[in-house]
Amino acid sequence: MLTRTEFLSMVLPPTGTYCVVGLKDGKPKQTFVASVEELDNYADALVHKGYDAYFALASFADDSGRTITNAVQLNSFFLDLDCGAGKPYADQAEGLKALKEFVKTTGLPKPTVVVNSGRGVHVYWVLEQPVEKTEWRSL
Repeated sequence: MLTRTEFLSMVLPPTGTYCVVGLKDGKPKQTFVASVEELDNYADALVHKGYDAYFALASFADDSGRTITNAVQLNSFFLDLDCGAGKPYADQAEGLKALKEFVKTTGLPKPTVVVNSGRGVHVYWVLEQPVEKTEWRSL
């Protein structure tokens, strides 16, 4: 099993500014950091303060915002499969079954990493090298 730092190092671009978002009481707290290790540590601190912690998959030019305009690179393709009452899939088993069919139908390779996100499933295809946002968006 991967540690969170190993996972983040795998799915995020190797350089740039990274963004972690904490949600508590419906209010987002967005922070930019300079390394994957800082991202991991800051996420831990947020969780200890009662926040749900999330990370953006892009690296950013600076801390001006978590926007496509400020995004620089990505190191993975990803899916978020929402599961549970009122969601596209009744449960994770149904979501994983749909993922398997999607991969088969599209001819995509097996995902690099599949993560239990609590109620849903996060799916990542890690790229051999980071791609600029213009290339990534066109794909």
